[in-house]
Amino acid sequence: MQNNKIKKKFIIGSWSWDGYKPTTFKEASAAIEILLENGFNEFDTSPSYGRGEEILAKLKKKNKEIIINTKCGTNRNFQRSFKKKDLIKGINLSLKKFGKINVLQLHNPRKEKLKNIYEIIDLLNQYKKKKLIKFTGISLARDAYFPMKILNHFDFIQDEFNLLRIDPLKKMKNYEGTLAARSIYANGILTQKFNLNSTFSKKDHRASWLKKQRLKNIYNQKKLLNSLTKEKIEKFSLDFVLRFKMFEKIIVGLRTKKQVKDFLTNIENSKKIDKKYIKKIIDLHKNNAFFNSKEKY
Repeated sequence: MQNNKIKKKFIIGSWSWDGYKPTTFKEASAAIEILLENGFNEFDTSPSYGRGEEILAKLKKKNKEIIINTKCGTNRNFQRSFKKKDLIKGINLSLKKFGKINVLQLHNPRKEKLKNIYEIIDLLNQYKKKKLIKFTGISLARDAYFPMKILNHFDFIQDEFNLLRIDPLKKMKNYEGTLAARSIYANGILTQKFNLNSTFSKKDHRASWLKKQRLKNIYNQKKLLNSLTKEKIEKFSLDFVLRFKMFEKIIVGLRTKKQVKDFLTNIENSKKIDKKYIKKIIDLHKNNAFFNSKEKY
């Protein structure tokens, strides 16, 4: 492995264990075992992740090395509420499942739903003072940015960042806490497997939006990115995110042993992308080269 500093940047996301294709406990355990052996022990989950949360709860009881970051505000049935009583209920359920929590995040809140934001901040800080959670945080919903004076009350924030979406470079540049990049493979779009013939089962959340003309347009976006490098798109995506020091953490979803092994190989061989490629990508965004339609990623 290249070095421990890079290892510590990564958090393993569990959304894909249920949001794409249901993962068995055996399959997930095999993948996690390899990750733990290689020094990756921090995981991201949520009550709404279903199987992902269940698997981590079982594994956490067997292995105290596992560090859990979870969320509140959305329950198992994807019902969202940021009322104080509902947050307390959800947080206490998570504490019962996992014991102490590393990062507790509000799950994809939007400004119109959070009129009681300072009351919520105070609530999370109460759990922090009791040492039931270590850090407070927010998992930002897409395009739902709060004023920085509010965001800086939180220790940790995760935001979507990848070759197809670079909004945090501008929106989060003045954030003072720990910033994490998530969706670095853009829901599987920035992988070798994604192509014009990609189809998704009804249980896969991508089935509702990654189809028809939108699929074609997004495939063309990926094709243009592919033209910038001889690297496989997964590695290029990873190296791109690693290039930005503002992201102290990177959340990556890995479901299978093969995905884990490919990820470890890409980490081992990671290298700095030349500044000229970074500039090309940023210029594509600035000039709306292919990101200006309603069919963008």
